[in-house]
Amino acid sequence: MSHPTHAADPAAATGLTVRPVELDSDADLEAVTRITAAYEEHEFGASTTPTVPQTRADSANTKFWHQQRLLAERVVAGRREIIGTGWIGLPLAEDTDQAMVEPIVHPDHRGQGAGTALLSKMARIAQAAGRSTLTAWGTVPLEGNVDDPQLPANRLAARFGMTRKNIAVVRVLDLPMDLAVLDRLWTCVEPRLDGYRILRWTDRTPTEHLDAYGVLLHQLELDDPDEDVVHEAPQYTPERIRIAEDRNERKGLRSLVAVALAPDGTFAGNSVVEFHQGPGTTLGIQENTLVMPEHRGHRLGYALKVTTHRMLGEHAPHLRRLVTWNSHVNSWMIRINEDLGYRAVGREVTYQS
Repeated sequence: MSHPTHAADPAAATGLTVRPVELDSDADLEAVTRITAAYEEHEFGASTTPTVPQTRADSANTKFWHQQRLLAERVVAGRREIIGTGWIGLPLAEDTDQAMVEPIVHPDHRGQGAGTALLSKMARIAQAAGRSTLTAWGTVPLEGNVDDPQLPANRLAARFGMTRKNIAVVRVLDLPMDLAVLDRLWTCVEPRLDGYRILRWTDRTPTEHLDAYGVLLHQLELDDPDEDVVHEAPQYTPERIRIAEDRNERKGLRSLVAVALAPDGTFAGNSVVEFHQGPGTTLGIQENTLVMPEHRGHRLGYALKVTTHRMLGEHAPHLRRLVTWNSHVNSWMIRINEDLGYRAVGREVTYQS
């Protein structure tokens, strides 16, 4: 595959400057949080607000990833103003031909060239690193033609040689939940469990479960209904899981985990909700939910999600909203989320070059 397409640097023509985030600069890291929070409020109606040390920890490299953050700024009335931020991640263990890129522009400054300037810089970084494929994500309206070439996300992707590979529906859930909904769902689920039990933990996987949990996470990657996205499923060794958990602790990310234990003692599925500890955080993320193929048909998906959503009241009463993404072909998970009260607010497209 050819290298990612990128035009001449558009920043010069728009008066924008794109530069790396200085990780020892509190002001730079505060700008990353401010712009990201404004984007999240615009898209989801709630936001994460990590502290400066947490954002600094989130920006550090690991043995599995090399990453870099960028800022887009311009001079307005003699004053320098930061209006966008970008993230580029270079996987080191799998997908080593890819660069994951995420330009974020403050909602008040869209349509002014910042997204193009950020992505142009990231495409050059990817090419210099020998990465031939860009992977990116963009939000489009819930209704209408997802491939409309006039949609901003589609225009930007096309400019850099990327095409649509997957569509996910963005759903949000207002918090706190009505506990009666969880009670009703559990009443329907419990008779179908047939000897399965639901385990729960926070943040760190119990040592005795590390190997089994790694198998579960690998299966999740294999089963993810991501249509035409080219992606290698990572191997989640105990070391890799612990590295991720240690990093999450440093960056202030909490995890609420539910795991289904089969009658034979094996892991049958899991569900995870994550949220930041930063003061002012109001947004949590419903991450993966998986039931292993041989264990489906026992309402375990419902049981897992009811469990994690009950845990929210104990561990994250400050959250105002959860957001999740479901492939539009994953009818099973869509039904569960709708029964919990999630509502669709948009669509997210995965693009690759």
